[in-house]
Amino acid sequence: MPKQKKPRRPPALLPGYKENFNTLLRAAGQGDLALVSAIRKADQKPVALVCAMQRNEDKTTMPVPFAVMVEGDPFQLFEDPTQ
Repeated sequence: MPKQKKPRRPPALLPGYKENFNTLLRAAGQGDLALVSAIRKADQKPVALVCAMQRNEDKTTMPVPFAVMVEGDPFQLFEDPTQ
């Protein structure tokens, strides 16, 4: 019987990731979260970004990208992080 490969353990999250996640939670709680369509510079493909909307002093808002939505089936793209 072939030996099964043990799944690799993902590394610990970097502190910056946790800070960004907390920023997203605050933005969501304040109604300042948006899904924005954009073009990825690397390959010119359209992507959907999760953005916090920054309110500026001049009463304008600016999207601050925090994440790219997963393209495709996430269950096929990623190992189960709970294992």
